[in-house]
Amino acid sequence: MKLERSALFALPLIAVAALGLSGCASATPPTSVATNNYGGLPAGQSTEVDVVDMEGPLVQWLDEGSSIAVTTWGSSGCPAILTEINAVDAQTLDLQYLEATAYPDQACTADYAPHTSEIELPSDVTATPLTVTVSFDGESPRASVVLD
Repeated sequence: MKLERSALFALPLIAVAALGLSGCASATPPTSVATNNYGGLPAGQSTEVDVVDMEGPLVQWLDEGSSIAVTTWGSSGCPAILTEINAVDAQTLDLQYLEATAYPDQACTADYAPHTSEIELPSDVTATPLTVTVSFDGESPRASVVLD
């Protein structure tokens, strides 16, 4: 009888622990819509501080007219995640990133590192110069870059 009573009291504790653990597991970061993501700068990009603007995104052609690389700066453990690519018109691309809201239950490193997303341009984007706007966490665009 004593064993049954102990098991009866332990059952609610096990259930609460299981719910708590499943809640943590469900808070996964969103999936990126970029074709490729990696820590660091694109191949061939200079790492000299006066050449790389660490305040705004670095946007450059990978294959002119069809793909670009966008480098953002922030925590290496919790990089900004590209969640939307929107063709505004034939010469304008709007990129939406999640940054602070992408990792709500995770402690992020306090370093300042580059993270690059490679993007295939939507078929609606057909002209140059190409204007790329970058927004974070649903706010107004933080940066606008023009590629010739």
